[in-house]
Amino acid sequence: MTPKDKAKSIIHSASAAAGSVALSPIPFTDAALLVPIQVGMITSLFKAYDQKMMQGAIRGAVWAVAATSFGRGVVGNAFKFVPGLGTGATISATTAVGLTEVIGWAIVNELETGNKVQPGDIFGIIMNAVKKR
Repeated sequence: MTPKDKAKSIIHSASAAAGSVALSPIPFTDAALLVPIQVGMITSLFKAYDQKMMQGAIRGAVWAVAATSFGRGVVGNAFKFVPGLGTGATISATTAVGLTEVIGWAIVNELETGNKVQPGDIFGIIMNAVKKR
């Protein structure tokens, strides 16, 4: 299995997990679980490409994922406060899946270049990918 094949499986699995977590009808319960899913995905992608993630890179990933999750969470979770509306969980799940895919493929595109990704690069990679979407 090639690194890109592994990456595809890792990203889609993490996206499915993120979508499932975000379906929770209780406001803001998903945020605490999305960050570990997405950081775990990033760590697994580095392993698929035989690159090590240093502590600084993990910290950068956590900050970037937390920042993007916060913005995503505000919109979807606001709808969860309206009883019977039912779209808050759907909005949150759709956004969580899309955001996880964007983050994953942005990391893969960088790893595919063959260059070693430096610890400070991850925050910028994720933020640039999110801005483009």
